[in-house]
Amino acid sequence: EMSRGLGDVYKRQMLYNIIYLTYIAPERLMVVEICSKLHISDRQYYRLRQQALNIISIRLWSAPAAELDSWIEVMSLLEVL
Repeated sequence: EMSRGLGDVYKRQMLYNIIYLTYIAPERLMVVEICSKLHISDRQYYRLRQQALNIISIRLWSAPAAELDSWIEVMSLLEVL
């Protein structure tokens, strides 16, 4: 049970890192550089990046109306990148 929880934490952290390095970090990195920093293959990167974007999309649609404008702005920025 404990190792499963740690695996979930590791995956969640990896998704956060992918979002940050791909869309938020001040320096623009190429996919190969991101994969190198995270010690993952490009195939893993693209799979995890899609999962991360799906999570952001779900958060967007479940956000209270007061937060909706902020989430739409974030999604718009991510689509441009």
